[in-house]
Amino acid sequence: MRTERKIMYYWNEDNFKGLKEIGEKYSIQNGYEDFSKYCLLKEKGLRKQAHKAVEDFISLTRSKNIDEQREIAKELAFLSYYNKEVHQLIPQQLHQFLITILKEWTKKKTGDVTPYRWLGYFCNNLDYYEEAIRICPADEISLIELVKGKLNNVDYQTHHLSETMFIGNIENARASLEYAYNAIKKLKSGTLKDSLCDGYNYYKKLIDAWEEYIKEKREISFPKWCKTRGENFNFGIIVYYNK
Repeated sequence: MRTERKIMYYWNEDNFKGLKEIGEKYSIQNGYEDFSKYCLLKEKGLRKQAHKAVEDFISLTRSKNIDEQREIAKELAFLSYYNKEVHQLIPQQLHQFLITILKEWTKKKTGDVTPYRWLGYFCNNLDYYEEAIRICPADEISLIELVKGKLNNVDYQTHHLSETMFIGNIENARASLEYAYNAIKKLKSGTLKDSLCDGYNYYKKLIDAWEEYIKEKREISFPKWCKTRGENFNFGIIVYYNK
């Protein structure tokens, strides 16, 4: 994985406050003038003008050579990833355009982790992240997102345990936890790694408790059984709405 940053990454991984600040920062970046206009116009609620600005940005980017297009795709993926809370930062038409650039990049088989990592992000697809770590086992973003994805898989399978129902497959849940554990070990030490470890430990303990519970027929619900054992799990309330 490349570790160097172009000048456009000078803010490192600090989050921006919103579209206005991002627009102002990009107004001085060559080739990003129309993207800057989009951000500033969108922030003001000028939808038609903002739409025109992003279309102009796409048109200009499309006219550039492939290396320049890739740099722009990397730049905006990086920006978006570390500023997820900024609403409509990457509008749909730009989102699809960047995906197209990244997919074309993967066809060249360059051995570069970059397009797979950002396709994983833009497409919300774990398969791309898995390909990214096949290329670069230490790719931090791909590892983090894979851990999140595997823990989310377990969360989905266990979210009806409040009703004493496991809606997934124990073997699948165990496999997801094992994958998450092995990926977490590769992460750099820090708050995020600690948080993911906490998530792993929580779901492992929950699965262990469920397997113990179903070993024999119980007269009480799973949540009550856990309570009698002093286990504190986050059992949510399931609400069903009549159609």
